[in-house]
Amino acid sequence: MAASSDGYVFFRTAVGSDLTTQTTLAASGATGVTVATVRNSLSHVNVQRLRYIPRTYATGALTFTEADATGPIIGVFTLPAAGPTAYGEQDLFLDFGPKGWKMAVGTSLFLTRSTATGPSGAIVVEAYGTSSTGPLAIATTN
Repeated sequence: MAASSDGYVFFRTAVGSDLTTQTTLAASGATGVTVATVRNSLSHVNVQRLRYIPRTYATGALTFTEADATGPIIGVFTLPAAGPTAYGEQDLFLDFGPKGWKMAVGTSLFLTRSTATGPSGAIVVEAYGTSSTGPLAIATTN
């Protein structure tokens, strides 16, 4: 991770609340899972980067959507049947910049895979949360 001068870190710590997560994707199991949860119904998830770190390979796709499997598609990782033969595993990335992809208010980031069995690995979501109502006002009694 880069130093605090990194724009990604700035938005996650100074502008919003850090929602960065890592989720393990097993080779079999549910076809859909929430990978970044919105704080409340008046908040936004702002997705900065998505990363898939494969452990095993299998043909298929990992699709990231807003809210659930029927929500707007944010990104798709298309997976090969086999991994690279040289240089070890190859991570897949989607980068939305420091400000990130601002999701609809009250929606969480959802991951759907094309089959119930297949690839395994880790999903890393770099994101931050913001309020849809703006910053809180602080009153003084002076």
